[in-house]
This record gives sequence, structure tokens and C-alpha cells, in this order.
Amino acid sequence: MNWFKSFIHRLFSTQEGILAVFVAVMLVPDLFLAYTEPYRLSTVLASLLLPGAFYLLWALIARRPGGMMLAALPFMILGAFQLVLLYLFGDSIIAVDMFLNVFTTNVSEATELLGNIYPAIIGVCVLYIPLLVLAVRSLLLKQRLNGRFRAKAALTGCVMALGGCVCLVASKAANPEFGVKYHIFPANVIYNIQLTLERWKLSENYPETSKDFRFDATKRSDSAHREVYVLVIGEASRAANWQLFGYGRPTTPDLAGTDGVVPFSDLLTQANATHKSVPIILSPASAENYSDIYKQKSIISLYKEAGFKTLFISNQVPNRSLIDYFAAEADRRIDISPRENDLITENRYDGDALPHLREAIVSTDSNLLVVIHTYGSHFDYTKRYPASFSRFTPDAVSSVRSSRENLVNAYDNSIAYTDHVLSEIISTLDSADVCSALLYCADHGEDLMDDERDRFLHASPIPTYYQLHIAGLGWFSDRYRESYPYRYETARANRERPVTTASIFHTMAQIGDIESPYIDSTRSLVSNSFRNLPRMYLTDHAKAVEFFNTGLKEEDFRMLDKHRIEYDKENVKKIKY
Repeated sequence: MNWFKSFIHRLFSTQEGILAVFVAVMLVPDLFLAYTEPYRLSTVLASLLLPGAFYLLWALIARRPGGMMLAALPFMILGAFQLVLLYLFGDSIIAVDMFLNVFTTNVSEATELLGNIYPAIIGVCVLYIPLLVLAVRSLLLKQRLNGRFRAKAALTGCVMALGGCVCLVASKAANPEFGVKYHIFPANVIYNIQLTLERWKLSENYPETSKDFRFDATKRSDSAHREVYVLVIGEASRAANWQLFGYGRPTTPDLAGTDGVVPFSDLLTQANATHKSVPIILSPASAENYSDIYKQKSIISLYKEAGFKTLFISNQVPNRSLIDYFAAEADRRIDISPRENDLITENRYDGDALPHLREAIVSTDSNLLVVIHTYGSHFDYTKRYPASFSRFTPDAVSSVRSSRENLVNAYDNSIAYTDHVLSEIISTLDSADVCSALLYCADHGEDLMDDERDRFLHASPIPTYYQLHIAGLGWFSDRYRESYPYRYETARANRERPVTTASIFHTMAQIGDIESPYIDSTRSLVSNSFRNLPRMYLTDHAKAVEFFNTGLKEEDFRMLDKHRIEYDKENVKKIKY
């Protein structure tokens, strides 16, 4: 055992040993990614040799490597973030959407999540905090790296870099889509940070780039009664857990028994992150022409141009995203969650929006559009419903890796509460002396550790069936069916057609019988012109691809195929980079 003690002593008490520990620890994320990603051998070698060479040569810049180790703190932070991501999703590098989620997630929401991933937080602390301590120790040691060692180590680093470049060439020859900025950590993450900043700047400039936009909208015809329409945006609500779509549990008993409800059973989201999916729902832009979203306005402005008063009710904290800019178009915005300095000071349920809806209907004489952005089934699920809706038990959720039974029970309770809220909105509209309709659409779905991958939450760089197949429905009052019978009957005829969230804007526009050059009747579920279009998904780099190119596992595509998505099985296989 003396040799082992000597080895440990040398490792942690000499500059050479500390340097070796630094390089080894910094390569931990690369080692995990080499295991989790669909990399060929040449890419695995490149992903280890190139970063290893960089860290080694970086540390050799000074004769005491501790200073350069401390200067590498940003890389440690990226490594820690990457390991937490792998803990959550099981694979993939830190995506642009993940960085944007950091910018657009409020403090309370972040606290809910961080409090439930403590094993990963503890793990990265155990890994990187000792490394910082060693860096300080290196600076305090009298010993320095001698010139001979530095020369040999530098030569080793250069040989590693050369070997890595050879592997890069081999990977590129085998797959032209291979690239350092896509597949080598941390270069790929740094590239994603650049894209994040570009995307954020586009959002920040939105008020200027969209200020002159107009829909040139007009109301085609009027009902004999005042018209009130409600668009409800759900959160993290997957169709797989809705009774209305065949789920075995009674999670939506109220809606299932409501006359005039039309469920859209084959609805897929075009993005699995809120900051992209909700703007697509609200605007005429889609995955296919997503860049247009920074120049166009939302369904709210369309209705305003057609003579409607507008109200935006939100149970989510403002976050300077496009959603907030769209909400600002409304005549009035109401935030129902009390907050102080971006911290929600009191948990409010989505049902708290109901009094504001009722007041708006009573106090407004003109036609009215109300958009309600709910908190729906966002984790922590137990905080999304009152105790009286704890119907499926046990539902205590102590962490994101809690018992799946508890997670599913809590999630199903949140769906049951959504069912209640939507039913109350319908009841409110039905009892008013108005012609009314409601359209509900979730922004994306959710993973609940459904298979051997143990995937959880949403917004993962590689989506799953459960994140894509979402809940959506329409409801049409008796007076609406009398005034616009063809809209209701067409919705019923299209209820099983394959569709994406790109159809919600056009459907909502035609529910109000509004005309505009920006309304595409071929996408509207209440139009006889509706036709099946290729269903596209917006990748992390804002590229529109058909669903069979998103990297889903084959069993996911078998499920999607049941919903009439055509795909080539060869495209389902993971491509080796």
C-alpha cells in the first residue's frame, strides 16, 4: 500500500500531479458524452484527444498551473452544466434552448427544479470544488514545473492535438455533417452560446423589427350576438395522459361529458421548449418560416385590427421573451401570480384566472378575445393543483427521480385540474349572453420516465414522442354553432387529422371569422380547405425538419406512425457522427 500512498501524495502535492488531476477532471464531461452520444470511434477519440490537448497546453502556460486552472473556471461551469443536463435527459450537449431557458426561467421556477436535482448538484460540487482547492494549493506550493517536464508535456499535448485532427478528418470523411462546433465539447457548447446570444438579440430587437407590421385584418361577418373567444395555452400537457385521448384513468371527466367539445387527437408541437412553442402558437410563423416571427405580430393584434377588445391573462412570470412582447399587444394584461423581484411570492393556481375572465366578459360591451397562458402541468406538478384535486395517490414528489408512480399520480392530478379549469371557462362562456368558442393547445408535452431511457421533463435537445404529442381541443357554444355551423362541423370532420401547433393561429383566426392575407386556410382546422401538410419540427438550431429526422428512437416512431406520420425506417436509425 506504500506505493498507493506515494502515488496519491504525488498526485495532490506536486505541480505535476495537480496538472494531471486538472486534465482528468476537465475531461469527465467528454467521457460521459463519448458514452451517451451516437459517436463513431474516430469521433470519440477526437472528443478526448483535442480537449485533453487543449487543457494540458492551457495549464502549461504558467510554471504554477494553479493560475490557469482558476482561469479555466468558465469551462468548469460549462462542464458542470453539461453533467446536470446528462443527469436530467440522459444524452446530448447543452443546447441553445437550454441556455435560453436559463434566461427565460423565473427564479421560483428555477428553485423548484434545482431543489429536485440535488444529486446532480452535489455530484458536480464534489467534482469541481476540490479542483479549485487544488488550484489554490498549486499557487501556494514553492515548487514549480521545471523546464524539462514542461517541454515533454507540451510535446505530448501537440501529439494529442495532431492525433485528434487526424480523427476529425476521419469523422468528416465518414459523415459530411460532422463538425467540431456540433460534436466536440466544449467547442460545441461555446458555439451554442454564440447562437443563444444572437437569438436573444433578435428577441430584444423585436419591438423595432415588428413595429410597422399589420395584418390588414377585417371581420368577415358578425353573429347576432356579441362574440367572445378564448385561447388557452397549456403547459407541458401530453396527450398520452388525457382521458379524452384514450388514457385509462379519468383525468378529464368534465370535458369528456361536455357538449360541443371537439378533441384534436393528432396534434404535435413544433417545438418542445416554451419560449419557441408559445410564439408559434400565437403567431402566423411556423417551424418552416420561423425567422418571420421577429417581424410579425400575434393573434392578439389580428383580433384588435378586426375590432375586438383583447385581454391577456398569465399565470407565468414575465421573462422578456417574445411571449411578453405578444402579451403587450393586448389592451390589458393581468398577471395572477403575486411576485417580487421575479420571485413568485405566493403559489397561484390556473383557476385564479377565472374571476378576471368573468369580470372582462361583464365589463366589456364589444367583441372580446381573451388569451390565457396557464402554468398547466409544469414541474413541480404537486404545486399545480389544490389539495382537493389530489385524486391519484400517493403523489408526493421529493425529486425528479422520485418513484414513477408518485410522479405519474401528481402529473395526472395536474391534468385533472386543467380539466376542471377548462370546464369552468366553458361554463362561464356558456352562461353568458354571447356567441363564444374556446381553443386549447398545450405548448409541448412531458417525459415521465416512460421507458428504459428514464427520460424526464421536456426541452431536451432530442425530443420524444411524449414531448411532441400534445393535448388540444376546441369548444363551440350553441350560439356559435347557430351562427357559424360550418366552422363547428368542419372542426368535427378534422378532429383526427394530422396537425401541428402551426395550425393554431389560423384556426383561432377563422373561429372569429376574420380575414387577412396572413391567414392560411389550408392550416385551419375549421376550414374546408384544410389539407395534410408535411409536419415539421424546429430543431435547437432553429432548422425546420420533418419529424422522422429529429432523432427519436424507433419505438417512438412506431407510436407516431399510428398517428399517420409517414417515415422511412432507415431515417430513424441514429446516424454515427
